[in-house]
Amino acid sequence: TRRDGHAKNLGKTRVVQPGELCMLLWAYAVAKPRDCPPGWAQPRRVEQLSSNDKKAELLVEDDDFDFVTFVELDDDSFSNSRIESDEVEISKPYESITSRLFDAAAIAFCQGEGAAVKKEVDNNGEERMTLLKSCTWKELSNIAWSFATRGAYGTQESEAMMSFFAKEATRRIRHCIRQSTTSQSSGTDSQEDVCRILPRDVIQIAWALGTMESDNVSIGDALVNLVDAIDEYWIEGSKDQRPLSKWTSADLVQMVTALSHGRLDNQSVLGAVYAESLERLRSMENAQRKPLKAFSTTEISILMWAQARLYLTPKFGDVYGAFPSAASRALLQQMKSNDNRDKKSTRGNLFPASLLHQSGLGPQEQANLAWSLTILENYNHNVVTLLQNIFHAASSNDEGIIQLEHAHQLWQSYFLLSKDCPSAVKFVPDEFSQYLEQKWNIEKSRRKQSSSRHRSISQTLDLMRVAHRNEYDEDVDVAIVLEEDSAWTHTAHTDFDAKSEGNLRVAVEFDGPHHFTVMASTKNDLALMESGVKITPRVLGHTVLKYRLLKKKGWTVVRIPYYEYDKIPYWASMERQRYLQRALKTHDMIEFSGVDISEYKVMPPTRHSRFD
Repeated sequence: TRRDGHAKNLGKTRVVQPGELCMLLWAYAVAKPRDCPPGWAQPRRVEQLSSNDKKAELLVEDDDFDFVTFVELDDDSFSNSRIESDEVEISKPYESITSRLFDAAAIAFCQGEGAAVKKEVDNNGEERMTLLKSCTWKELSNIAWSFATRGAYGTQESEAMMSFFAKEATRRIRHCIRQSTTSQSSGTDSQEDVCRILPRDVIQIAWALGTMESDNVSIGDALVNLVDAIDEYWIEGSKDQRPLSKWTSADLVQMVTALSHGRLDNQSVLGAVYAESLERLRSMENAQRKPLKAFSTTEISILMWAQARLYLTPKFGDVYGAFPSAASRALLQQMKSNDNRDKKSTRGNLFPASLLHQSGLGPQEQANLAWSLTILENYNHNVVTLLQNIFHAASSNDEGIIQLEHAHQLWQSYFLLSKDCPSAVKFVPDEFSQYLEQKWNIEKSRRKQSSSRHRSISQTLDLMRVAHRNEYDEDVDVAIVLEEDSAWTHTAHTDFDAKSEGNLRVAVEFDGPHHFTVMASTKNDLALMESGVKITPRVLGHTVLKYRLLKKKGWTVVRIPYYEYDKIPYWASMERQRYLQRALKTHDMIEFSGVDISEYKVMPPTRHSRFD
């Protein structure tokens, strides 16, 4: 009977199909996504910009209190996003049903994977397919996307699973490269189904890995190897002058976002993405109708953010000098096409604030564009006009609220533009600029906790009797105040009046790994490092911006990069003193004992030390 058959099946374990598990994870990721963007330690914060309520008016006048409306979270919406390893750790929330589901799925996909696992074979002597290897390209990409969207990689199993996904994707791409080489040499044109790769499937896996890297989750060299395989398959292996011409605009944007989050300086892939993007922007200008592969305004803002994030300047190619102007021109053209006003009612180059929203430039896009264009410092007519419209729209916010992170970006941009390009912010009302400055000062005066590396530098300076302050205003890691004509920093003021005129203010900035591109961004870099070659990573855009802000405010910035300081053993206090003696010019001579002394020497241009 049906009941007896059902009873017999109760004791059997049903094999999980990857397609079913993929759909389940995708559904939960959409329903319960992470609450924090990649790399953030807390959710977005929203504040009232203006209000008729008397309470709100009082709060604006009170510097010690913020009228903040925090995003409301349910018990299951906490993400496992992490912050930098050298910053303060936050406690992990309790494990929800959804988190347990993702962890169980990660364990299932890890079964039979890894070099230490003995491979199982079937009756024919062939290697048995694991759950991971039986996934299609679409299933691999959707599962990786689900884990990144959920932020569900806070366990060893999920981290291992994502690493296995990257290795499997890399293996399949390299298999296709070998198949293509074999077909060309033999004169045949046949390809296996596994070689029918859609760019979006691979790029989505790369984006998930980049998101993990942004959240400080260790993925080893998985992303580097995957991006190298993408480069070899689509760019190096192409005979077309535009190797990425068949990629969609979304593919280009997601690829560069993956590299930005992962801090990868793969110039071959980046150059190809921005060269193709620039061609499409130019074709948008000349087309009477919007091309099929045209960028949306949001996508253009993301491309600009990625260029600024990785600090891609004309030094690395002409395309990076031309792109900001072309992007600004495309955005202005989009706004102009949506403008139905009478020409007599126009006010110069300014569009109504509502027109930016109508064109797809919301508060997030406006803040990112202002921040990005300020970092890149390409202030031509198109860029200046776009900046004027962004600040006009931001200061004319009809909703009366602003996200604090956007306010901070706008203030950084406004402050530097008011010094370097005043015409870009000439229409900004004083009330709005004062409000942005107030919010920035409150943010920077918050109580901070020094990282272990900051404390190490401070302790070393204490041993050297150099007066200083930790976590000073403007997020200065270690601040030192000297007489303007001081020759050595050990003469620093102990009373520490940093705002007094006639003093020389020194900001000692420790730059951890997240201030730079990764040490090895390509397989060639990895090979060089293994052979003992020293590779210096590039500084990222947000760090360049911070140093410009400090210099404009009168600070002399001295950088202490992690790849120099971390090489000195933690127990070698004398070596750390020698290093800071060179970096900060602390003393003419330091006596450690009767026979062990350290004389001051200028830091060599190579910045090599005895530990290199």
